[in-house]
Amino acid sequence: MNVNSRANKYVSLTGSYTLNRALSNTDGVGTFPSNPYSFEGEYGPAATDVRHRMSLGGSVNTKWNVAFSPLLNVASGPPFDITVGRDIYGTTLFNGRPGIAPDPNKPGLVQTSYGLLDPNPSPDETILHRNYGRGPGTISINLRVTKTFSLGPKPSQAAQAGSGSDKRPYSLSIAMATRNLLNHTNPGPIIGNITSPLFGRANQPSGGGGFGGFSEAANNRQLELQTRFTF
Repeated sequence: MNVNSRANKYVSLTGSYTLNRALSNTDGVGTFPSNPYSFEGEYGPAATDVRHRMSLGGSVNTKWNVAFSPLLNVASGPPFDITVGRDIYGTTLFNGRPGIAPDPNKPGLVQTSYGLLDPNPSPDETILHRNYGRGPGTISINLRVTKTFSLGPKPSQAAQAGSGSDKRPYSLSIAMATRNLLNHTNPGPIIGNITSPLFGRANQPSGGGGFGGFSEAANNRQLELQTRFTF
């Protein structure tokens, strides 16, 4: 859904919202089934199953030739696979998923926000389906402030009457572009290994060039001074 609004000659807004649901049994050629002897539980949320995305931007021009251009991007969290962090089935792959233990008193269970999970599932246990976890959402706010100076001699009255314009022949624009205005760190890939002390968290920020439009992997606030001369 897209919305565009021009409130008046000084203010214009644009926004978009996307509702998405994507299911699959693979996330590409590098995806392997957790259990090579059974595809049960492989069908689940795809890696692209980001349920909500919203973008809101606009332009506010003032009579002092100062323009404000904000941009807000918000997205809900992507799914991630929950694993036990070891090779359960002798495949040399560490993508085995935990089971949901029917007996809460079974030794070795791991308490998580997704319930009691068994890193040593027995054959009769229900195994979590692929990409069962859900990571946190992301947010980014960018802002550009531009001041424009009109330069050069004013056109004569005769020239104004002929062209219908009183603009000067040159202009100089100075802009300050701020990426990640709030200096907010969006998390990178979520650790899905339930035996890791960092389970459910990220040990790195999200990469550059992704949804937030950041240009650095660290996601630090970035200021850019830009100038443009028009003639």
